[in-house]
Amino acid sequence: MNRSLTTRADSEQDAIATALKGVLRFMPAPVGIVTGTDPDSGDPVGLAMSAIMPVALEPCAMAVAINRSGSSHDAIIRSGRFCINLLHPSTSDHLAPFAGPARRAERFQLPGWQRRDGEWYIEDAPASIFCRIAERLGYGTHDILVGEVTDVIASGETEILGWCNGQMGTLAPLIT
Repeated sequence: MNRSLTTRADSEQDAIATALKGVLRFMPAPVGIVTGTDPDSGDPVGLAMSAIMPVALEPCAMAVAINRSGSSHDAIIRSGRFCINLLHPSTSDHLAPFAGPARRAERFQLPGWQRRDGEWYIEDAPASIFCRIAERLGYGTHDILVGEVTDVIASGETEILGWCNGQMGTLAPLIT
């Protein structure tokens, strides 16, 4: 392919990415902290994300999309397990240390972190969903991990944090 066609294709892809970002900014999504344990060191790892979705109930499965360049990616892949911690507004302070590398040392320092079968979860989270990686699909910069759900801890709390319109908020039904 000649250089002018490559540049045009890159430019079109950049325009599509910009438009998609604009649309996704308004698409509500749950916000959670996905955790794992480095199998070599035993250290906890984790990242904040909104790329969380249910996959199936038979068998029970959840999916997350993790950037391969992220600091937690390799440890989660090697361990073969992860835990999705959905957040309540009262546990929102847990999010900031996981949102970027600047506060990495603070990630598991706040109260409420517990371990269950080697995986880290937030005790007061509305839900902690423990998964064993069943499938891994690489696409672009990310790996989509489908996790077979091995355990769920649910507090009964129904208010969870979400991301919409470029801001943090709560996701709640309009009609109760």
